[in-house]
Amino acid sequence: MGRKRGFLVGSWLGVILLGAGCTRALEVSYNADVQRLTQADALAGIPVGVAKFEDKRAWVDQSDPRTLSYVGQAGPWRLGMDYKGKEYVPVRDVVQDVLVESFNKAGLSAKTIEQILAKKDGPAFRQVGEQGGFRYVLGGEILVFEWANEKGVFTVTSRRAVTLQLLMVRVSDENPVLDMVVNDSERQDEGLGVLHSTNQDRLMNTVFKQVVQKVITEVAAKLALHPRDVHITVASAPR
Repeated sequence: MGRKRGFLVGSWLGVILLGAGCTRALEVSYNADVQRLTQADALAGIPVGVAKFEDKRAWVDQSDPRTLSYVGQAGPWRLGMDYKGKEYVPVRDVVQDVLVESFNKAGLSAKTIEQILAKKDGPAFRQVGEQGGFRYVLGGEILVFEWANEKGVFTVTSRRAVTLQLLMVRVSDENPVLDMVVNDSERQDEGLGVLHSTNQDRLMNTVFKQVVQKVITEVAAKLALHPRDVHITVASAPR
């Protein structure tokens, strides 16, 4: 009877855990090995503020802060991120930190903005930019930032994807100079299985890295069009 009761308790506990979901956070890091831009000297004097992106991913529950950190799914498990010594760091904080670090390594002049700025907050871009002394403010939305294992009959296929909606506004006139979606993804046959830590590392340092490089390229191209002072001299025609 005692063995049967133990089995039933264990079974019910398993059902409860599966229904509620299980969570765990894994340490991740990012290798910001971006190359310095050839036009970096010309762009370094144009300050850019990078805001926190709004997290629009389907599994984010604003009433549960841990869901902001989730990037992986394996059965009932949801995997979050520990980043730079902090537990369950929100994806938007990681995205912002990596963008600012990568921008500066590429030769741009970037600093963080604590506010969350998405497309719907257009008018706030100018106010925040003026307060921080920025000429441009970059914000947007996180649409996809995740990995998952798809189990076949004999093998596992891992998919990893990142999609960001970017909005960069020129502070002086509130003109949106960049409004686009940037994304990257990959699928790999992992044989009999793959470590969750490997999936998270590839998400960060393969797929997300490609997205970061695309963002740098797009932002640099827009900054290169920044209006410079133009001095025009009009000579009087001889009488």
